[in-house]
Amino acid sequence: MTYLKNACYFSGRFCFMTEKKISYALIRIKQCKADKYTLEALLRTYHLNIDLFRFIISKTAPEYSFEGKKVKEIVKEFQQEALTNVALKPVITKRSIKSLKPWLLKMDVFFKQIKLAEPLNIQVLQSESEKICGILKISMHKLHVHT
Repeated sequence: MTYLKNACYFSGRFCFMTEKKISYALIRIKQCKADKYTLEALLRTYHLNIDLFRFIISKTAPEYSFEGKKVKEIVKEFQQEALTNVALKPVITKRSIKSLKPWLLKMDVFFKQIKLAEPLNIQVLQSESEKICGILKISMHKLHVHT
């Protein structure tokens, strides 16, 4: 297996996280927002954030396994890993990690609420998700600089 800079291996497949993939996802999110599909835009932003989490973890902790783990577990373990892993400390700051915790809790409440009725706080969650996406993009760029 050759070393690929923008590739990580999880769930039995390679995942490429390139600037082109991120920009394509952001264009799709922007298009959904313009077409008034706010729920779809929020879900796309959420999935982009999760992909960025997975990529950063797999690059800094290659022995980490994603199999059989839910998204909530992966994000919580990312937060713990960021505080203890020496390779992650220059990539993401403690202040940025602190902003991830409330976002994750709000998204959990959102997913529970969406089962009962259409939630009203989609715009607020979208703006918070975009902030988290920005933090993760900066962290990914730092990761490429440090490796």
